[in-house]
Amino acid sequence: MRLEKGIISSSQLMFLVAGYVQGSVLVVAFTNVITKQYTWLVVLSGLAASVPFAMAYVALARKFPGKDLIQINHIIYGPYLGKLLSASYIWFFCSIAGFMLTYVGEIIKNYMMPETPKFIICILFAFICAWAVRNGIEILARTGVIFVMVIIIVILITFVLLLKDMELTNFLPFFDLPRRDFIQGTHIMLTLPFCEIMVFLMLFPYVNKGVEAKKSVILGLIIGGASILIDTVRNTAVLGITSTIMVSPSIESVRLIDLAEIITRLEMLVITLLLIAMFIKVTVMYYGTVLGIARLFNLRSYRPLVLPIGSIIVSLCILSFDYLTQNVDFGARSGPFFTLTFESLPVLTLLVAKIRKLPK
Repeated sequence: MRLEKGIISSSQLMFLVAGYVQGSVLVVAFTNVITKQYTWLVVLSGLAASVPFAMAYVALARKFPGKDLIQINHIIYGPYLGKLLSASYIWFFCSIAGFMLTYVGEIIKNYMMPETPKFIICILFAFICAWAVRNGIEILARTGVIFVMVIIIVILITFVLLLKDMELTNFLPFFDLPRRDFIQGTHIMLTLPFCEIMVFLMLFPYVNKGVEAKKSVILGLIIGGASILIDTVRNTAVLGITSTIMVSPSIESVRLIDLAEIITRLEMLVITLLLIAMFIKVTVMYYGTVLGIARLFNLRSYRPLVLPIGSIIVSLCILSFDYLTQNVDFGARSGPFFTLTFESLPVLTLLVAKIRKLPK
């Protein structure tokens, strides 16, 4: 039984994956303290390492056409272990949505509405996400195409406008990053922005040409990763080592743009686009959560779950971290290990399916 009547194209899936990855741009702050001016290098290595994971996710979906992650777990692991694993995935999706909502609240409070309580901001933002989830995947996919293209254009324009402020010496010395820091930074970039796309295993059944999903996911991953890479190179070239002490180097670097005192204050545009990218990520995780619960309990529709789950996500946001710096610290130290467990399970599931020669 289909829980969602909407259908998206493979190109819309590509842009949705790209926007989802772009919504993780703040994760760069997790690695900056560790990798300093070499963050661009670990972004590249993390992106490269994530491609085999993405291919495994798509291979699993193609092995079970028309099935989402919850259904696949039931087929491979049986009704009991399958439900336990599915419940764990649902909790993971919901937790990530709550953590991302924390970033949203802090960004808006710090840069746009300092007098507004964070919980009010989070409730309003969650309500917008709930509206998008309730209206279905087609609406999000259509708007995602426009949003992602605008984000890419703005990243390129700000890169060009800041060329005069860039210093190549900020990247020196080249390739002098200790091996341990390189591995830790790569681990963070692999698990937090890139491999979290495993949530799209909940959406693959609603792609009209599932056979093209592999190309769409890989291209979307590369587009999103390239956006983060260009953003990171720009910030390092402009800010240098000071970017390591900033929660959002992108905002601080774009503040320096001043073209004849006409084109200036572009940081508000960047903040808006950052929030749009985070909206895509929160909404996709939110959507994966309600779809998963509806499938787990054999409900006919996920829509009655939208508001209750939204309340849980807001509660997680409010109770998780008091300050963004605490969230950043968690993301740098514990987050990668927390997420890697869930991101590796679909790979294990694919291996089990091949060993058991499923589906028969």
